[in-house]
Amino acid sequence: MKVCIFAVTITVFMSLATLPIYGQDYFGPRNNTSSRQPFSRTGYGIQQEVQPAVVAGTEIGNTTTPFEAEAPTATAEPVAEEPAINPCEPWIVSRTPYFDCGIDNPVSIDGCICGNKFDMPLTFGAYHWFHQSLNGQSGGYGIDGLRNTYFWYINADPRLDLGNDRAVGGHVELRLRETDTFRSFIDDQIWPWEAYGYLENERGKFKTGLLYKQFGLGWDGVFFGNAQYFDGMKLDADYGLSWEATRKIDDGFSVNSYTQFFFHEDQSNGSFAGADPESIENYTERNTGVVRIVPTWTTCNLGQVELGFSGLVGQLDSRRIDLQDDTATAYAIDLTYTRGPWKTLFEASQRFGLFHPVNYVSGGPSDQITNYLAGVHYTVGAATYRCSYSNSITENPGATQNMVVAGVTCTVTKNVDVYLEYVNQRVDGAELPGQNGVFFDSLEYVLAWHF
Repeated sequence: MKVCIFAVTITVFMSLATLPIYGQDYFGPRNNTSSRQPFSRTGYGIQQEVQPAVVAGTEIGNTTTPFEAEAPTATAEPVAEEPAINPCEPWIVSRTPYFDCGIDNPVSIDGCICGNKFDMPLTFGAYHWFHQSLNGQSGGYGIDGLRNTYFWYINADPRLDLGNDRAVGGHVELRLRETDTFRSFIDDQIWPWEAYGYLENERGKFKTGLLYKQFGLGWDGVFFGNAQYFDGMKLDADYGLSWEATRKIDDGFSVNSYTQFFFHEDQSNGSFAGADPESIENYTERNTGVVRIVPTWTTCNLGQVELGFSGLVGQLDSRRIDLQDDTATAYAIDLTYTRGPWKTLFEASQRFGLFHPVNYVSGGPSDQITNYLAGVHYTVGAATYRCSYSNSITENPGATQNMVVAGVTCTVTKNVDVYLEYVNQRVDGAELPGQNGVFFDSLEYVLAWHF
């Protein structure tokens, strides 16, 4: 049914593309069980940072000396200029190779002849996760309740370039597991992670379908995850609409903006059971609005600074006799600084509302959660070293989850990455008995490949 909805969406966008209108994700992981004794379930989240390729510099066409009729016999030879290299532009390597089927056809649009191109990038891959516990718990290829390959995935990214800064297309990511489900509240071993269509013009990108909420930082680059991810606040896709735009103010300053509205949750994300309404029946997030603004300053000598502001408001709709309707609100501020091989990031957020009657951190109906996330990355050659700290501070009742992830990612080939990470995740200061304890104290080894 979800795939059918996506197909209809793409058809509608392809139809809209012929109108005279003038006028851009990432993947992560999940399933649920917990090594802390008071819990009968566990969850794990993992994410590879996948970014679009950004090529330094801009293309400059060949230039020739203007022809003058009065000139003597000799004229200047045309000289092809080399593409300019902008030293301020960061070089970001794409980790998403694909099969590219290009179709070039000149067509008439609004009276002009434009060359259109259709691409259908496809990506296939998998994550192979090996867990070594440092506190005597079981390890091996995955963990209890989440054995064998962590997940396989297929990405499809069709795009029809219409010229004049216009395009239509879509993105689908399907995931599958051989055994068990990714989380206890996900119904199947094959499930869509994202599936949306888009229309792009000079006003930005308009999306509809199953897509990520753009609340706070997208990801901190680690494999295992962070507290916000397990709380259901990162890499959380639901059904809705999105308008994403970038406004360039001058050469060193631009503003990215996201305006979104979500009609309904999809009962699938990487949170632990007990984190949000995804993991409870007949309690649903509906009619949720999200706004995010990210001013960005770039200089040659001082690097790049991104300052993000996010807000969220929505309904928590109950069809249960033990829960009432509620309102969800949240805000976040984040800062990312990049210079050379270094990147540092920070995020602070708060959310209000009863997202689950038995929160997995506090063990009770906590209605306020404060999150902090801080990280540093250093890249040298094919290796990126990372260290991140994140937490969840719950209220009513109170408890604190602390999480440290430190490790290295090595690019073996353009299609193969290897992760080695140390993870410590624990709960302290819980007001309710039996909640304090260690989720993970472990080493994680991951082989990720794609083609």
